[in-house]
Amino acid sequence: MIKKIFLLITFSIIIFMAYPQANKEVDKQAVASEDGNYVYRIKPGDTIEISVYGEPNLTKTVKVSEEGKIIYPFIGEIIIGNLTTKEATAKIENLLKKDYFVNPQVNIFIKEYAKFFIIGAINSEGSYELIGNLSLLEALALADGAKQNANLTNIKIIRKVGNEEKEYIVDFNKHGRDFLLQPLDRIIVKGYGDIAVLGQVRKPGSYKYSKGLTAIEAIALAGGFTDIADQNAVKVIRRAPGQDKKETFNVPIAHILKSGDKSRDVELKENDIISVPESFF
Repeated sequence: MIKKIFLLITFSIIIFMAYPQANKEVDKQAVASEDGNYVYRIKPGDTIEISVYGEPNLTKTVKVSEEGKIIYPFIGEIIIGNLTTKEATAKIENLLKKDYFVNPQVNIFIKEYAKFFIIGAINSEGSYELIGNLSLLEALALADGAKQNANLTNIKIIRKVGNEEKEYIVDFNKHGRDFLLQPLDRIIVKGYGDIAVLGQVRKPGSYKYSKGLTAIEAIALAGGFTDIADQNAVKVIRRAPGQDKKETFNVPIAHILKSGDKSRDVELKENDIISVPESFF
């Protein structure tokens, strides 16, 4: 941990001194309070605890959805994404006042910050908290840097935008310092000849490609599904070399395993991405 903090501070000093334009971009996204200090805005993926003084039954821990929404007793669905905790507190208090409480005193505490995910040819794959404005360079520093076989000119970031997933291909050497991450971003630092298994599997990461490997076998390599995986919504994402166009194949793995209909399994190709979403039901 000390090593990571030292690396992060070192990289930040280098960015500040050598790349002032990158810091201008960060400043645009920061939120200043009245005393000039940075104020955090609630992000999708944050886990927050909401409590009301004198009402223990209203203490709830909720996760902010990708749309910035939560569900809270007496109120139902409410959007708090991109609000400060002070703004979110006032919003919930006002809604509770309408029909249910005379003078509710609400408190909001962020228990866990939104995460981003990084896998592939880096030294410490996994998920990391996204606090403040974090660049791709700083993200790699948190993950203990890239491995020698990493292709840093072709880093892939998968980002949820509305109801769609967008892919960004970033040349780290050119834009690592000014590409800022967003909640739930998935960063893939490829080696050569790998496949990537992302999302709700027990061991997400990069795996060596071998001819004839299928989507079901790749899930098995990644330790199988987690308990909250949507097993019939697995996708194989494939991009032709040198082209922006991508192909997406839906693989209903639970159905295949139950019915024995292996014709719906997908034989993988080098650099394919297997994405396993979370089930919300």
